[in-house]
Parts: sequence; C-alpha cells; structure tokens
Amino acid sequence: MLVSFLRAPLACVFALTVCCAQAAQAPAPQSASALERIARSGVVNVGYIPTPGTFAFRNAAGETVGYSIDVCLRVVQSLRKALSMPGLRVEFRPLEAAQRIPLLQSGAIDIECGGNTNTVGRQKDVDFSHTLFTTGVRFLARKSVLLDGAPSLWKRRVAVSKGTTAQETVQRLQREQDLTVVAVATDADGVRLVEEGKVDAFAQDDILLYALVAASPMKDSLHVTGRHLTVEPYAFMLPKDDLPLREVVDRTVLALMHSGELAAIYRKWFDTDTLRIPMSVHMRENIRYPNKYGIP
Repeated sequence: MLVSFLRAPLACVFALTVCCAQAAQAPAPQSASALERIARSGVVNVGYIPTPGTFAFRNAAGETVGYSIDVCLRVVQSLRKALSMPGLRVEFRPLEAAQRIPLLQSGAIDIECGGNTNTVGRQKDVDFSHTLFTTGVRFLARKSVLLDGAPSLWKRRVAVSKGTTAQETVQRLQREQDLTVVAVATDADGVRLVEEGKVDAFAQDDILLYALVAASPMKDSLHVTGRHLTVEPYAFMLPKDDLPLREVVDRTVLALMHSGELAAIYRKWFDTDTLRIPMSVHMRENIRYPNKYGIP
C-alpha cells in the first residue's frame, strides 16, 4: 500500500492525505512531512558527522563521500522515483554530534546519514533505518598507554565527543574509576588532545578510531587499544513517526542487503590499502537478518 502511495503522482499524494484526514475528522498535522518539504523545495537536506576516511567526509575534491553517503545516495535515487522528480538535488550539511536530533526535529535536515548508534533513548525522539553497520567503543591512545577493561582506566584522563554514546559509556565509569572526562566538540579535537599528551585516551567507536589514526601525522605513535565496552548498531536517523520517508528508506536499505550491494559498499570503504577491517560476525548477521534493535 505504501509503495503504491509513494509512486503516485505528487498531486494525488497530497489529495489523498487531505481526504483521509477529513474523513477521519483528525486535526491537521503540526508540520509538513519530510516528503512534502522535499517535494516543495526540490532538495533533500542530509546531515552527517564528518568521519574522515569512513562513513561521511569531504574528499580532496570537495565532494561528500563515504560508506554512509553511498547508501544515502541510493535512498535519494529512490526518492527521485517515488516523487517523480529526477532533478531532485542533495544538500549535505556537516554537523556536530549534539546537533543531530534537534535539527531533525525542527525539519532543518530531512535525514542524518552519518554513523549514528541506534539507542532506546534516542528512539523516543527519532526513528532509525535498519542497522547498516556494527562497531563498539574502544580507545585511541599513544602506544605507551595500554588499556584492557574498565580497571585499566583508573584515574585516567579520557576525552569524548559531546552527544555520543561513547560519552555516555565513559561517564558511567567516571565515579567508579575516578576518571577525568574531557568533553570535546569533534573527534578531531579528541585526537589532538591525545597527540599533545593532554589526555591519556580518546574514547569512540573503534571503526572511527582506526580511520583517525590512519589520518594522524603521529600515526606511528598511536594505536587503538582496550576491549570493546559496547556493541554499537549504526543506522540512519529519521524524523520521528514520518512513515512515508521511513518506508522509502527501509525499502532501499533492504534491497541493498538482499542484492549483496551493501556488502560491496562495505568492501569499497573498509577493505582498502588504508583500512583492512574484515566484516564482523555482527555485521554479517545484521545483513542476513535485518533489524532495528536499539541498545539501552
């Protein structure tokens, strides 16, 4: 039903929406749906957190690229077909982690296509796509610093990016391990503090840490260390209860999984000369059994 609805001419979409609302004598929606905004403006506004070399970043040519962006562009292709708008444009907007949910709620962005952990808490404010990637929180540190589980963090100074699940994880350990937690605006700021010796470690999802080490001028002195403190399911963030947009995203992502294209996109970005990261068991299972499970 929803697929047929989305493929109908745009005028019919709006007419059907109005008629159904009148028939049910329901109040008018408080704000336009994402598809209505996109159709009016001719633009899909895509937010992302810059993650150099991996999920979403600007390359040397100034283009926004990455694993998540490749998947997101498949979603945009589906939106062009659903809205019969082959000229639909994309505007990419780099964000800090704490900006994601407020901008989705306000309609300033239509979808967040960076590396977003699906959590039960965030599900109260936004919707998520199917899980696209799995990772977990570890630490970036100088090679002289070896971390192995929570006890090894005793009285350490640890940097975290604001608004991330890594921040929540480290703060839960703060009192127990007498940690000093240093909140920074971006991952690059956290790495810089490690390079300068101002903190012992920077906590973040390990897939992001590997790329940050590879991009650092001090990469020979840095490493990713410690056990996984969490398992992080990554997914796109979507406006809460926006069923038409969510249906397009879900249909697109499931098609990529079933066709094998998502695995090919993974290899393009994570099995390279710079990064050799085999697909994890969790990732393979998420493709085999698509899900939207959020972590506590």
